Amino acid sequence: MDNPPLSTPQAKKITAAYFSPTGTSKRIARAIAGAMAAALNMETADFPLTLPSDRKKPLPDFGGGGALVLALPVYAGRVPAIAEPIIKKLSGRGAPVVAAAVYGNRDYDDALLEMSDILSARGFQVAAAGAFIGEHSLSKKVGGGRPDAGDLKAAENFGKAAAEKIANNSFGNFEIKGKRPYRERPAAAPCAPKTDENCAECMICAQNCPAGVISFENPREISEGCLRCCACVKGCPSGSKFFDDEIYAKFKAFLEANCTARKEPELFY
Repeated sequence: MDNPPLSTPQAKKITAAYFSPTGTSKRIARAIAGAMAAALNMETADFPLTLPSDRKKPLPDFGGGGALVLALPVYAGRVPAIAEPIIKKLSGRGAPVVAAAVYGNRDYDDALLEMSDILSARGFQVAAAGAFIGEHSLSKKVGGGRPDAGDLKAAENFGKAAAEKIANNSFGNFEIKGKRPYRERPAAAPCAPKTDENCAECMICAQNCPAGVISFENPREISEGCLRCCACVKGCPSGSKFFDDEIYAKFKAFLEANCTARKEPELFY
């Protein structure tokens, strides 16, 4: 597939890019970008990557002196496979970037390192990288309500520190937690949300599906490719979407038994 065209150069802008099915990565990206923009006297610009239509839009052009904040959720310790192709089409042209991995209070494993490697290979200069916590998509008991006020304040302070590095043109080497080769992605198990009798067919689930697999004609019809991101479950106004398969139940039970202790952001400069 051909690369999307480049947009107008992002001169003097901090672009907040994010793949964010349930909104957690979006909040972190905006908090970091807003603090950076205030410190560097720049404007901010959003570049969502969540929906199929988003990923068809012209890519930001960083030839005009702007910077990028990229926030992605962690899927099985890796960058989301659905977002990886578009990230690998970005062209940094020497622009600074701040990478943020947002994970559901289990572990971010190799995802942040992988993000940094991809961005460096695409011509960005990594100024800082951070791992932040968001409510797990499968359980409100795991990272519930996060990112909270403390997380967003940490993201803002992180953005200010990154801005200082950018202002001083300081892009020295620093280590980011993770391993190479990255952990192997597990084989994708077939899955699909179910829909109960209370569904009003408002189609919000279809509109918000990052994989575009929920039918706009009948929200009970799901094609292959569900990410189990739970955007449909969390966004359904009547609570009609749900998962109840064995894999979901076992992993949710594991998370709730082992991953409820609060973790804090980890930052690398």
